[in-house]
Amino acid sequence: MAANTSVTPGRWIRMGWSIVREDIGNFILISLVAAALTAVGSFVVAGPLLAGMFIAVRRRMLEGRTDFMDLFAGFNSFVDSFLTFILVSVFMLIGLMLCIFPVIIVAALYLFPFLFLIDRKLSFWDAMESSRKLAARDLTGYVVFVLLLLLLNFVGLLLLGLGLLVTVPVSVAALAVAYKESVGFLFQPPASHGPVVIP
Repeated sequence: MAANTSVTPGRWIRMGWSIVREDIGNFILISLVAAALTAVGSFVVAGPLLAGMFIAVRRRMLEGRTDFMDLFAGFNSFVDSFLTFILVSVFMLIGLMLCIFPVIIVAALYLFPFLFLIDRKLSFWDAMESSRKLAARDLTGYVVFVLLLLLLNFVGLLLLGLGLLVTVPVSVAALAVAYKESVGFLFQPPASHGPVVIP
C-alpha cells in the first residue's frame, strides 16, 4: 500500500503548518464556517464537513490553490462520511470508558478513514479498515502522532479557543501529508495544457 512507511509525526505537523500558512486566511474561514455549521447541525454534519476540509487541503497540496466551496464537497458522500464519524466516535467512546490509553489507540487506528473515503472513494467500512491496517503497521508511531496532534490542539484551545481555527486545519493538513507519504493520493487534478492559442 505504501511507498514510504516511515512515521515522522513532527515533520508531518511542520509540513501541515507550511500548507496552511500559504493560505491561512482561507483555512481560518473554512474552520470558522465548519465550526458554526457543526454547532447548528451537530453530529449530523460533522462528518461531511470534516471530509470537506480534507478535500480542501488535498486541493491545496495537489493544485496549489484553496477553494472554500470544497468544504461542502464532503456532502457528496454524506452517508459514508456520516457513518464514519459516528462509528469512530462510538469506538473512541468505548475506548474512553475502558481507560485513557485505549482511546488513544483507537484514535491512532482511525486517523485516516476520511482520507480513504474522499480519495479512494471507499465505503465507510472499507475506509475504516484501510485506516486501521495502515496504522497497525507502526502503532507506536501513530500513537505518538495522535499525542502530538492532541497537544497542538490543546494549545489552540488555551488561546481562548480561537487558536483551534488554525490548529485544526494544521492537523487536517498533517494527516493529509501522512496519507500522501504512506499511501499516495489516487486522485490527480486535470493536467493544464496552458492557454488556448487562436490562430
